[in-house]
Amino acid sequence: MSHQGPPRPFRPIAPRTLSDTPTAGPAAEESKIRRASTACTECQRRRTKCSANSTGTPCSECALHGRDCIIDEFADKRRKVVRDRAQEELVYYREFVEQLLAAIRHGKRTDVDAIINVIQSGASLEKIHLIVAQSLSHTTDVDGLEITVPELNVPDGVSAEASPDAGLSAILNKDS
Repeated sequence: MSHQGPPRPFRPIAPRTLSDTPTAGPAAEESKIRRASTACTECQRRRTKCSANSTGTPCSECALHGRDCIIDEFADKRRKVVRDRAQEELVYYREFVEQLLAAIRHGKRTDVDAIINVIQSGASLEKIHLIVAQSLSHTTDVDGLEITVPELNVPDGVSAEASPDAGLSAILNKDS
């Protein structure tokens, strides 16, 4: 068994003097570390400090090494721009699905078969929307209600020529 000796007494606590008080105001703000909101893709890849927010593009690292300084604001999923774009895409796809369902519910059997064939062929969203709009234009009156086909405005992030599964899988995988 080891001998630990007598316990050491604690140091007395002295009251704070006036010179020890922290200074308030602009000096405290200057000492605060400012974080860049978004780094360029090269600085992110190399995990280096990016100065694009203070110096503009190209940042000092990219200028020093002759790299392309590209800032992708859509890569940062915390930004309002990304949220708004996702909202537009969801509205677009919801309207698209509502029109598709209306065409299937109220369309003629030949029109529904044409829609299914186009979807199964892997056609683009633009082509599918065209067939759905044609089908709905044939079905103008269902149970006394007139069906109108609103024009779908394709948001910036959605490619109308893309395969139908590309946009849907992008939305489903946004959180991962």
